[in-house]
Amino acid sequence: MSDVQAQLSSGSAGPITIAARALVYPVLILGSLMLLWAALGLGASLAWAPYAVIALTGPLVILAERALPYRGDWQASWPDLVDDGLYLSVVQVLLPLALAWTVVWMIGSGSAGAIVLLDIWPAQLPVWAQLLLKIMIGDFLRYWLHRAAHTWTPLWRLHAVHHQPEKLYTTNVFRFHPAEKALQFLLDTLPFMLVGIGTEVLAYYFVFYSMSGLFQHSNCDVRLGWLNYLVSGPEVHRWHHSRKVSESNANYAHSFVVWDLLFGTYFRPRGVVVERLGLVERDYPRHFLGQLLAPFRPRRITSDDGS
Repeated sequence: MSDVQAQLSSGSAGPITIAARALVYPVLILGSLMLLWAALGLGASLAWAPYAVIALTGPLVILAERALPYRGDWQASWPDLVDDGLYLSVVQVLLPLALAWTVVWMIGSGSAGAIVLLDIWPAQLPVWAQLLLKIMIGDFLRYWLHRAAHTWTPLWRLHAVHHQPEKLYTTNVFRFHPAEKALQFLLDTLPFMLVGIGTEVLAYYFVFYSMSGLFQHSNCDVRLGWLNYLVSGPEVHRWHHSRKVSESNANYAHSFVVWDLLFGTYFRPRGVVVERLGLVERDYPRHFLGQLLAPFRPRRITSDDGS
């Protein structure tokens, strides 16, 4: 048994802890969607309601990982949190807004509805059905982009920024290179805008996508059981951040693992735990500005093969 396995297997959990490990993920995910539904029902604006919901429920994921930590040595330091904050502000908030309004300006006449090029989105379906459809199609497109980022060197050089951290905790989900974030926008947002998806569906998707991503990277010791064959939670996704290529070149899905199961890239071995995370390149930049420039350095970025 490795030191990590010994650390995780030590101690026993009481019934309250066992229940919390099983329920915290579905309760917070569904609760955030219900909170948005309630806010909209009370007349809240789609322009700010989804952001307010994440501002309220996102910190609960951080509290959950503090109350139910998976690894004690995966706690974030203050320098880590400063960089996470820069990625959140620049890459996750300002960049998507700039991209969306650039599309509106280039294609439309100043209104979001003007950018619809082919009005084929099934808007007659209930919002929950449209949300599921958006998640499944968006996940399919993102799955292949993510898979290509691990097999094609130019994309890997961008994606390596996301794999630099040597520990997983909630807020390092924000760490993506701006160029990769732009590519994600071109696949999981722009096509849906062009075919007429409604802003209400996008609002629900934003809340679900955000909460799913926060949990995916959290240091929360969830135990999802059979749900691990449906959702890409922490138990599945932490293997994707392993330093071993044989372990990390798997589990590409963001929300549902259906595409990993269908295309043979699902990986969750029993009886062992993921150990070293991150990149094999020891001198890879560790902070925001250096990581923005890292993909353009005249050197090859690699992952560890475990040898």
